[in-house]
Amino acid sequence: MPQKDTRSREDTNRRKKIHRAKMRAWLKEKETPCLFCGTEENIVWHHVNPNEKEDNVTLLKNWKFIKEEVEKCWCLCEDCHNKLHQRLCDPLPECY
Repeated sequence: MPQKDTRSREDTNRRKKIHRAKMRAWLKEKETPCLFCGTEENIVWHHVNPNEKEDNVTLLKNWKFIKEEVEKCWCLCEDCHNKLHQRLCDPLPECY
């Protein structure tokens, strides 16, 4: 009996790993260059309105929720994202 549980657990883990890989690939496909500087390196998802943030886009596991969260985000490089949070840069009004 324990062998069946192990196989079932391994199968579940394998399916989860495939599912996560598909989601990461989909997110990578949706990435755009940084809204501020235009680089395509180290892109992160920044929630435009933090009050609407349900969760971190990369941590979500449900397609529906990921798609909804992506709609609330800008693509920024890590540097511009950090500057934005440190109030070292402000987005242009047309970004909103």
